[in-house]
Amino acid sequence: MIRALRLRLTGLYALLSALVLAAALLTGGVLEARALARAEDESLLTAAGTVARRLSANTLSDAWLTEQEQAGGCLFYLQDNGVPLVHTEHNGAAALLTGEALERCAALGAGQSTVFDFEAQSGGRYRCAALALAPVNLRHGPRLLLALRDTSALRAAVAGVALKYAILWLSGTGLLAAAGALLARIALKPTSAALRQQNEFVAAASHELRGPLTVIKSSLQAAACEPERQKKLLAIAAGEVERLQRLTGELLFLAGQDAHILRLTPGELAPDAFLLDVWEAYRAPARASGHELTVQLPEEPFSPIRADKARLEQLLGILLHNAMEYAPAGTAIELAAMPRGRGVVFSVTDHGPGVPEKDRQRIFRRFARGEESRTGKEHFGLGLSIARQIADLHGGRLWVEAAPGGGAVFLLQLPAGRCV
Repeated sequence: MIRALRLRLTGLYALLSALVLAAALLTGGVLEARALARAEDESLLTAAGTVARRLSANTLSDAWLTEQEQAGGCLFYLQDNGVPLVHTEHNGAAALLTGEALERCAALGAGQSTVFDFEAQSGGRYRCAALALAPVNLRHGPRLLLALRDTSALRAAVAGVALKYAILWLSGTGLLAAAGALLARIALKPTSAALRQQNEFVAAASHELRGPLTVIKSSLQAAACEPERQKKLLAIAAGEVERLQRLTGELLFLAGQDAHILRLTPGELAPDAFLLDVWEAYRAPARASGHELTVQLPEEPFSPIRADKARLEQLLGILLHNAMEYAPAGTAIELAAMPRGRGVVFSVTDHGPGVPEKDRQRIFRRFARGEESRTGKEHFGLGLSIARQIADLHGGRLWVEAAPGGGAVFLLQLPAGRCV
Protein backbone atom coordinates (compact mmCIF):
# COMPACT_ATOMS: atom_id res chain seq x y z
CA MET A 1 0.00 0.00 0.00
CA ILE A 2 2.78 2.42 0.90
CA ARG A 3 4.60 1.60 -2.35
CA ALA A 4 1.46 2.28 -4.41
CA LEU A 5 0.84 5.52 -2.52
CA ARG A 6 4.44 6.59 -3.04
CA LEU A 7 4.15 5.91 -6.77
CA ARG A 8 0.93 7.91 -6.97
CA LEU A 9 2.42 10.84 -5.08
CA THR A 10 5.52 10.73 -7.26
CA GLY A 11 3.39 10.66 -10.43
CA LEU A 12 1.20 13.52 -9.22
CA TYR A 13 4.22 15.58 -8.21
CA ALA A 14 5.92 14.88 -11.55
CA LEU A 15 2.75 15.82 -13.49
CA LEU A 16 2.24 19.08 -11.60
CA SER A 17 5.94 19.92 -11.87
CA ALA A 18 5.90 19.16 -15.60
CA LEU A 19 2.88 21.42 -16.15
CA VAL A 20 4.29 24.30 -14.11
CA LEU A 21 7.73 23.92 -15.72
CA ALA A 22 6.14 23.73 -19.18
CA ALA A 23 4.20 26.95 -18.56
CA ALA A 24 7.31 28.74 -17.32
CA LEU A 25 9.56 27.49 -20.12
CA LEU A 26 6.90 28.14 -22.76
CA THR A 27 6.66 31.73 -21.59
CA GLY A 28 10.44 32.04 -21.66
CA GLY A 29 10.66 30.43 -25.11
CA VAL A 30 7.97 32.71 -26.58
CA LEU A 31 9.66 35.79 -25.14
CA GLU A 32 13.06 34.72 -26.51
CA ALA A 33 11.58 33.94 -29.95
CA ARG A 34 9.90 37.34 -30.00
CA ALA A 35 13.17 38.97 -29.01
CA LEU A 36 14.88 37.25 -31.96
CA ALA A 37 12.13 38.47 -34.29
CA ARG A 38 12.43 42.01 -32.92
CA ALA A 39 16.20 41.91 -33.36
CA GLU A 40 15.68 40.72 -36.96
CA ASP A 41 13.25 43.57 -37.66
CA GLU A 42 15.53 46.16 -36.08
CA SER A 43 18.46 44.85 -38.09
CA LEU A 44 16.52 45.16 -41.35
CA LEU A 45 15.22 48.62 -40.47
CA THR A 46 18.74 49.74 -39.53
CA ALA A 47 20.12 48.47 -42.85
CA ALA A 48 17.29 50.17 -44.74
CA GLY A 49 17.82 53.38 -42.75
CA THR A 50 21.51 53.41 -43.66
CA VAL A 51 20.64 53.23 -47.34
CA ALA A 52 17.89 55.85 -46.95
CA ARG A 53 20.33 58.37 -45.45
CA ARG A 54 22.80 57.76 -48.25
CA LEU A 55 19.99 58.01 -50.82
CA SER A 56 18.98 61.42 -49.51
CA ALA A 57 22.50 62.64 -50.30
CA ASN A 58 22.29 61.17 -53.84
CA THR A 59 25.61 59.36 -53.38
CA LEU A 60 24.48 55.77 -53.97
CA SER A 61 26.63 53.43 -55.99
CA ASP A 62 26.25 49.80 -56.92
CA ALA A 63 29.49 48.92 -55.14
CA TRP A 64 28.42 50.58 -51.91
CA LEU A 65 25.00 48.92 -52.03
CA THR A 66 26.62 45.54 -52.61
CA GLU A 67 28.91 46.14 -49.64
CA GLN A 68 25.92 47.01 -47.43
CA GLU A 69 24.02 43.94 -48.59
CA GLN A 70 26.92 41.70 -47.65
CA ALA A 71 27.33 43.41 -44.27
CA GLY A 72 23.61 43.20 -43.46
CA GLY A 73 22.93 39.77 -45.00
CA CYS A 74 20.05 41.18 -47.03
CA LEU A 75 19.07 42.46 -50.48
CA PHE A 76 17.92 46.00 -51.26
CA TYR A 77 15.09 46.85 -53.62
CA LEU A 78 14.82 50.53 -54.62
CA GLN A 79 12.02 51.98 -56.69
CA ASP A 80 11.65 55.55 -57.83
CA ASN A 81 8.37 56.69 -59.37
CA GLY A 82 7.37 53.05 -59.81
CA VAL A 83 10.57 52.10 -61.65
CA PRO A 84 13.10 49.74 -59.99
CA LEU A 85 16.74 50.88 -59.99
CA VAL A 86 19.24 48.96 -62.09
CA HIS A 87 20.96 47.52 -58.99
CA THR A 88 17.67 45.97 -57.96
CA GLU A 89 17.57 44.05 -61.24
CA HIS A 90 21.17 42.91 -60.83
CA ASN A 91 20.93 41.58 -57.24
CA GLY A 92 17.77 39.57 -57.95
CA ALA A 93 15.55 41.40 -55.45
CA ALA A 94 13.01 42.32 -58.12
CA ALA A 95 12.58 38.66 -59.04
CA LEU A 96 11.73 37.78 -55.45
CA LEU A 97 8.93 40.27 -54.93
CA THR A 98 5.36 39.32 -55.66
CA GLY A 99 2.63 41.64 -56.75
CA GLU A 100 0.94 41.26 -53.39
CA ALA A 101 4.08 42.38 -51.56
CA LEU A 102 4.54 45.40 -53.87
CA GLU A 103 0.91 46.41 -53.41
CA ARG A 104 1.37 46.27 -49.62
CA CYS A 105 4.41 48.52 -49.89
CA ALA A 106 2.70 50.89 -52.34
CA ALA A 107 0.05 51.61 -49.73
CA LEU A 108 2.66 53.35 -47.55
CA GLY A 109 2.69 57.12 -47.41
CA ALA A 110 5.88 59.19 -47.42
CA GLY A 111 7.77 58.72 -44.17
CA GLN A 112 5.98 55.51 -43.25
CA SER A 113 7.54 52.06 -42.72
CA THR A 114 6.45 48.48 -42.14
CA VAL A 115 7.93 45.02 -41.64
CA PHE A 116 6.23 41.85 -42.87
CA ASP A 117 6.80 38.31 -44.12
CA PHE A 118 6.02 37.19 -47.63
CA GLU A 119 6.51 34.17 -49.83
CA ALA A 120 8.77 34.87 -52.79
CA GLN A 121 8.01 33.78 -56.33
CA SER A 122 10.69 31.11 -55.92
CA GLY A 123 8.80 29.71 -52.93
CA GLY A 124 11.17 30.90 -50.18
CA ARG A 125 10.06 32.86 -47.15
CA TYR A 126 11.44 36.38 -46.74
CA ARG A 127 11.25 39.17 -44.19
CA CYS A 128 10.79 42.62 -45.65
CA ALA A 129 11.42 46.04 -44.07
CA ALA A 130 9.77 48.69 -46.27
CA LEU A 131 10.42 52.45 -46.13
CA ALA A 132 8.47 55.04 -48.12
CA LEU A 133 10.82 57.98 -48.75
CA ALA A 134 9.84 61.47 -49.76
CA PRO A 135 10.01 61.97 -53.58
CA VAL A 136 12.48 64.29 -55.23
CA ASN A 137 9.72 65.69 -57.45
CA LEU A 138 6.45 66.50 -55.71
CA ARG A 139 4.59 65.36 -58.79
CA HIS A 140 5.90 61.85 -58.23
CA GLY A 141 4.90 59.33 -55.56
CA PRO A 142 7.23 58.39 -52.68
CA ARG A 143 10.35 56.45 -53.42
CA LEU A 144 10.26 52.88 -52.13
CA LEU A 145 13.17 51.24 -50.30
CA LEU A 146 12.96 47.58 -49.25
CA ALA A 147 15.43 45.45 -47.31
CA LEU A 148 14.82 41.73 -47.92
CA ARG A 149 16.24 38.84 -45.90
CA ASP A 150 15.66 35.09 -46.12
CA THR A 151 13.90 33.92 -42.91
CA SER A 152 15.56 30.48 -42.90
CA ALA A 153 18.22 31.68 -40.42
CA LEU A 154 15.55 33.19 -38.17
CA ARG A 155 13.47 30.01 -38.36
CA ALA A 156 16.54 27.94 -37.52
CA ALA A 157 17.25 30.21 -34.53
CA VAL A 158 13.64 29.92 -33.33
CA ALA A 159 13.79 26.13 -33.80
CA GLY A 160 16.99 26.12 -31.74
CA VAL A 161 15.22 28.06 -29.00
CA ALA A 162 12.35 25.57 -29.09
CA LEU A 163 14.77 22.63 -28.93
CA LYS A 164 16.69 24.21 -26.07
CA TYR A 165 13.55 24.76 -24.01
CA ALA A 166 12.27 21.28 -24.86
CA ILE A 167 15.53 19.78 -23.56
CA LEU A 168 15.29 21.97 -20.46
CA TRP A 169 11.71 20.79 -19.93
CA LEU A 170 12.59 17.13 -20.33
CA SER A 171 15.65 17.28 -18.10
CA GLY A 172 13.88 19.50 -15.56
CA THR A 173 10.88 17.19 -15.47
CA GLY A 174 13.17 14.21 -14.96
CA LEU A 175 15.04 15.90 -12.12
CA LEU A 176 11.83 17.10 -10.50
CA ALA A 177 10.33 13.62 -10.81
CA ALA A 178 13.41 12.18 -9.08
CA ALA A 179 13.15 14.87 -6.41
CA GLY A 180 9.44 14.08 -6.09
CA ALA A 181 10.20 10.40 -5.58
CA LEU A 182 12.72 11.29 -2.87
CA LEU A 183 10.32 13.73 -1.19
CA ALA A 184 7.49 11.19 -1.35
CA ARG A 185 9.75 8.58 0.25
CA ILE A 186 10.75 11.03 3.00
CA ALA A 187 7.19 12.26 3.51
CA LEU A 188 5.78 8.75 3.74
CA LYS A 189 8.52 7.43 6.00
CA PRO A 190 6.61 8.36 9.21
CA THR A 191 3.42 6.90 7.71
CA SER A 192 5.26 3.73 6.74
CA ALA A 193 6.78 3.46 10.19
CA ALA A 194 3.39 4.08 11.83
CA LEU A 195 1.71 1.47 9.62
CA ARG A 196 4.46 -1.03 10.34
CA GLN A 197 4.17 -0.30 14.07
CA GLN A 198 0.39 -0.67 13.85
CA ASN A 199 0.72 -4.02 12.09
CA GLU A 200 3.24 -5.19 14.66
CA PHE A 201 0.97 -3.95 17.44
CA VAL A 202 -2.05 -5.79 16.05
CA ALA A 203 -0.03 -8.96 15.50
CA ALA A 204 1.45 -8.83 19.00
CA ALA A 205 -1.93 -8.00 20.58
CA SER A 206 -3.52 -10.91 18.74
CA HIS A 207 -0.79 -13.19 20.00
CA GLU A 208 -1.20 -11.99 23.59
CA LEU A 209 -5.00 -12.30 23.46
CA ARG A 210 -4.81 -15.80 22.02
CA GLY A 211 -2.99 -17.15 25.08
CA PRO A 212 -5.61 -16.31 27.77
CA LEU A 213 -8.48 -17.23 25.48
CA THR A 214 -6.95 -20.63 24.76
CA VAL A 215 -6.47 -21.31 28.47
CA ILE A 216 -10.03 -20.18 29.29
CA LYS A 217 -11.51 -22.36 26.56
CA SER A 218 -9.51 -25.45 27.48
CA SER A 219 -10.20 -24.98 31.21
CA LEU A 220 -13.95 -24.67 30.69
CA GLN A 221 -14.00 -27.71 28.39
CA ALA A 222 -12.02 -29.74 30.93
CA ALA A 223 -14.27 -28.56 33.80
CA ALA A 224 -17.31 -29.87 31.93
CA CYS A 225 -15.68 -33.28 31.49
CA GLU A 226 -13.92 -33.56 34.89
CA PRO A 227 -16.29 -32.59 37.71
CA GLU A 228 -13.73 -33.55 40.37
CA ARG A 229 -11.30 -30.86 39.08
CA GLN A 230 -13.98 -28.30 38.25
CA LYS A 231 -13.16 -25.88 41.08
CA LYS A 232 -9.45 -25.74 40.21
CA LEU A 233 -10.10 -25.39 36.49
CA LEU A 234 -12.62 -22.59 37.01
CA ALA A 235 -10.08 -20.77 39.19
CA ILE A 236 -7.55 -21.03 36.36
CA ALA A 237 -10.12 -19.66 33.91
CA ALA A 238 -10.96 -16.80 36.32
CA GLY A 239 -7.28 -15.92 36.58
CA GLU A 240 -6.96 -15.80 32.83
CA VAL A 241 -10.06 -13.59 32.64
CA GLU A 242 -8.33 -11.13 35.01
CA ARG A 243 -5.22 -11.20 32.83
CA LEU A 244 -7.38 -10.62 29.76
CA GLN A 245 -9.14 -7.72 31.46
CA ARG A 246 -5.80 -6.14 32.40
CA LEU A 247 -4.45 -6.57 28.88
CA THR A 248 -7.61 -5.04 27.41
CA GLY A 249 -7.27 -2.03 29.68
CA GLU A 250 -3.66 -1.52 28.65
CA LEU A 251 -4.53 -1.83 24.96
CA LEU A 252 -7.38 0.68 25.35
CA PHE A 253 -5.01 3.13 27.03
CA LEU A 254 -2.49 2.88 24.18
CA ALA A 255 -5.23 3.09 21.55
CA GLY A 256 -6.58 6.24 23.21
CA GLN A 257 -3.13 7.77 23.19
CA ASP A 258 -2.63 6.87 19.52
CA ALA A 259 -5.97 8.49 18.67
CA HIS A 260 -5.00 11.61 20.68
CA ILE A 261 -8.20 11.36 22.72
CA LEU A 262 -6.52 10.58 26.04
CA ARG A 263 -6.52 13.59 28.37
CA LEU A 264 -5.09 14.15 31.83
CA THR A 265 -6.79 15.80 34.78
CA PRO A 266 -3.96 17.91 36.16
CA GLY A 267 -3.92 19.58 39.52
CA GLU A 268 -1.39 21.05 41.91
CA LEU A 269 0.74 18.32 43.41
CA ALA A 270 3.33 18.35 46.22
CA PRO A 271 6.03 15.88 45.09
CA ASP A 272 7.15 14.86 48.59
CA ALA A 273 3.65 14.23 49.91
CA PHE A 274 2.76 12.35 46.71
CA LEU A 275 5.81 10.09 46.99
CA LEU A 276 5.03 9.29 50.61
CA ASP A 277 1.50 8.28 49.58
CA VAL A 278 2.92 5.93 46.93
CA TRP A 279 5.35 4.48 49.47
CA GLU A 280 2.52 3.79 51.94
CA ALA A 281 0.42 2.15 49.21
CA TYR A 282 3.17 -0.21 47.99
CA ARG A 283 4.97 -1.13 51.23
CA ALA A 284 2.75 -4.17 51.85
CA PRO A 285 2.87 -5.55 48.27
CA ALA A 286 6.64 -5.07 48.21
CA ARG A 287 7.04 -6.89 51.54
CA ALA A 288 4.80 -9.70 50.31
CA SER A 289 7.09 -10.16 47.29
CA GLY A 290 10.15 -10.32 49.54
CA HIS A 291 11.39 -6.74 49.20
CA GLU A 292 11.77 -3.83 51.55
CA LEU A 293 10.49 -0.58 50.02
CA THR A 294 12.34 2.52 51.20
CA VAL A 295 11.80 6.21 50.46
CA GLN A 296 14.35 9.00 50.28
CA LEU A 297 13.48 12.70 50.27
CA PRO A 298 15.89 15.67 50.47
CA GLU A 299 15.73 18.21 53.26
CA GLU A 300 15.05 21.17 50.97
CA PRO A 301 11.38 21.75 50.12
CA PHE A 302 9.87 21.00 46.70
CA SER A 303 8.02 23.46 44.50
CA PRO A 304 4.49 22.28 43.67
CA ILE A 305 4.00 20.86 40.16
CA ARG A 306 0.93 20.39 37.97
CA ALA A 307 0.23 16.73 37.26
CA ASP A 308 -2.48 14.08 37.12
CA LYS A 309 -2.04 12.29 40.44
CA ALA A 310 -3.85 9.11 39.36
CA ARG A 311 -1.76 8.73 36.20
CA LEU A 312 1.49 9.37 38.08
CA GLU A 313 0.49 6.70 40.61
CA GLN A 314 -0.12 4.37 37.66
CA LEU A 315 3.31 5.20 36.22
CA LEU A 316 5.19 4.64 39.50
CA GLY A 317 3.10 1.51 40.12
CA ILE A 318 4.32 0.08 36.80
CA LEU A 319 7.93 0.81 37.76
CA LEU A 320 7.48 -0.68 41.23
CA HIS A 321 5.83 -3.85 39.90
CA ASN A 322 8.71 -4.28 37.43
CA ALA A 323 11.20 -3.87 40.28
CA MET A 324 9.35 -6.47 42.40
CA GLU A 325 9.33 -8.88 39.47
CA TYR A 326 12.98 -8.55 38.44
CA ALA A 327 14.84 -7.92 41.71
CA PRO A 328 15.84 -11.00 43.76
CA ALA A 329 13.89 -11.57 46.99
CA GLY A 330 15.55 -10.00 49.99
CA THR A 331 16.85 -6.95 48.12
CA ALA A 332 15.56 -3.44 48.73
CA ILE A 333 13.62 -1.24 46.32
CA GLU A 334 14.22 2.47 46.72
CA LEU A 335 11.80 5.32 45.97
CA ALA A 336 13.34 8.76 45.81
CA ALA A 337 12.68 12.31 44.64
CA MET A 338 14.89 15.33 44.16
CA PRO A 339 14.20 18.89 42.99
CA ARG A 340 15.33 19.77 39.44
CA GLY A 341 14.88 23.49 38.84
CA ARG A 342 11.21 24.15 39.47
CA GLY A 343 10.41 20.57 38.55
CA VAL A 344 11.18 17.23 40.12
CA VAL A 345 12.89 13.90 39.33
CA PHE A 346 11.38 10.71 40.76
CA SER A 347 13.39 7.50 40.76
CA VAL A 348 12.74 3.80 41.38
CA THR A 349 15.88 1.74 42.03
CA ASP A 350 16.16 -2.04 42.24
CA HIS A 351 19.13 -4.35 42.64
CA GLY A 352 18.18 -6.96 40.09
CA PRO A 353 19.93 -7.96 36.86
CA GLY A 354 19.70 -4.44 35.44
CA VAL A 355 19.00 -3.47 31.85
CA PRO A 356 21.76 -3.90 29.22
CA GLU A 357 22.63 -0.63 27.53
CA LYS A 358 21.54 -1.99 24.14
CA ASP A 359 18.02 -2.62 25.52
CA ARG A 360 17.49 0.69 27.34
CA GLN A 361 15.41 2.13 24.52
CA ARG A 362 13.83 -1.11 23.33
CA ILE A 363 12.16 -1.92 26.66
CA PHE A 364 9.90 1.13 26.29
CA ARG A 365 8.44 -0.22 23.06
CA ARG A 366 5.12 -2.02 23.02
CA PHE A 367 5.25 -5.75 23.77
CA ALA A 368 8.98 -5.50 24.46
CA ARG A 369 10.15 -7.66 27.36
CA GLY A 370 13.38 -8.19 29.18
CA GLU A 371 15.05 -11.55 28.74
CA GLU A 372 14.28 -12.62 32.32
CA SER A 373 10.53 -12.20 31.92
CA ARG A 374 9.94 -13.89 28.60
CA THR A 375 8.54 -16.97 30.26
CA GLY A 376 6.41 -15.08 32.77
CA LYS A 377 2.67 -14.82 32.22
CA GLU A 378 2.02 -11.71 34.30
CA HIS A 379 3.59 -9.21 31.93
CA PHE A 380 2.49 -8.35 28.41
CA GLY A 381 5.36 -5.96 27.63
CA LEU A 382 3.04 -2.93 27.67
CA GLY A 383 3.73 -1.48 31.11
CA LEU A 384 6.84 0.55 30.32
CA SER A 385 5.31 1.74 27.05
CA ILE A 386 2.31 3.04 29.01
CA ALA A 387 4.62 4.60 31.58
CA ARG A 388 6.50 6.50 28.91
CA GLN A 389 3.21 7.65 27.35
CA ILE A 390 2.11 9.05 30.70
CA ALA A 391 5.45 10.82 31.08
CA ASP A 392 5.10 12.31 27.61
CA LEU A 393 1.57 13.52 28.39
CA HIS A 394 3.01 15.41 31.37
CA GLY A 395 5.71 16.94 29.19
CA GLY A 396 8.26 14.90 31.10
CA ARG A 397 10.91 12.29 30.37
CA LEU A 398 11.30 8.67 31.46
CA TRP A 399 14.53 6.73 31.04
CA VAL A 400 16.60 3.99 32.68
CA GLU A 401 20.20 3.89 33.87
CA ALA A 402 22.43 1.40 35.59
CA ALA A 403 22.11 1.54 39.39
CA PRO A 404 25.28 1.90 41.49
CA GLY A 405 26.29 -1.56 42.68
CA GLY A 406 24.14 -3.30 40.06
CA GLY A 407 20.50 -3.18 39.11
CA ALA A 408 18.42 -0.57 37.34
CA VAL A 409 17.21 2.90 38.22
CA PHE A 410 14.22 4.33 36.35
CA LEU A 411 14.09 8.12 36.41
CA LEU A 412 11.06 10.31 35.73
CA GLN A 413 11.70 14.02 35.21
CA LEU A 414 8.64 16.29 35.33
CA PRO A 415 8.51 20.03 34.70
CA ALA A 416 6.61 22.49 36.84
CA GLY A 417 4.52 23.67 33.87
CA ARG A 418 1.33 22.49 32.25
CA CYS A 419 0.53 18.99 31.04
CA VAL A 420 -1.80 17.85 28.27
